[in-house]
Parts: sequence; structure tokens; C-alpha cells
Amino acid sequence: MRYRPGRPQIAAFLALATLALAAGNARAGDADKGAVIFKRCTACHTIDAGGPHRVGPNLHGLIGRTAGTAQGYTYSKAMAAAGTVWTAETLDPYLKDPRATVPGTKMSFPGVKKDDERADLIAYLENATK
Repeated sequence: MRYRPGRPQIAAFLALATLALAAGNARAGDADKGAVIFKRCTACHTIDAGGPHRVGPNLHGLIGRTAGTAQGYTYSKAMAAAGTVWTAETLDPYLKDPRATVPGTKMSFPGVKKDDERADLIAYLENATK
């Protein structure tokens, strides 16, 4: 007897194929392009080790740091309580829409709406804030 998949098996296969294609199409960010995008951020943030805080905190050491913990910066209660550890995965939704991700954040920037620009910015931050 020959195996003939039913509708549930076909639906599962199609769902997995769609996920595989989406994962394959996701591009890694370009840190050089991210450096250009980060220029928008420099009105409020610095990234140099020992650099000053501005309207926003210095982002040096950002990746792996718990949100709301940079020494010497006064965070909103919401950010201080967020408990988020900054990674590429946690930065992505925050950079897309900061106020929706951490309601009560002091960050007034509306976000980076384009997926490719966010990926580029995150690639830059992963390298430049070490």
C-alpha cells in the first residue's frame, strides 16, 4: 500500500516550508549601513567606553546588559523594572516601537519601522558597543 498524506499532513508540510523560506530570506544586518542609521541616535546616545550620558544613556556595553542598569543614568520606572536583557532579539521589537515594547519608557523616538534598517542598526550596535 502506498502512503498518501491527508490534509493535516499537507498543511503541516506547507507551514514548515513557509517558515523555512522565511528564515532563509531573513538577511543579516549590515553594520556599515547601521553606522549611518545610528547617526540619528547620536542626538541622545553615545557609545564610547566612559562616554557621557545624554538625553538617553551611553550605550557602551549594551548587548548583554539588563535594561535600566547603566550606572549614572536615571531611567524611567518602567525601564528600570523591565528586566529585559538586551540582545538582537530583544532590541528588535524595542527599536521598532519603544513605547509599545516598554510602556512608560522615556525614549521619545518613534522607532525604526523598516525591518532591514533595524537589522542593520542592531548589527552595528552588536559590534560598536562592545
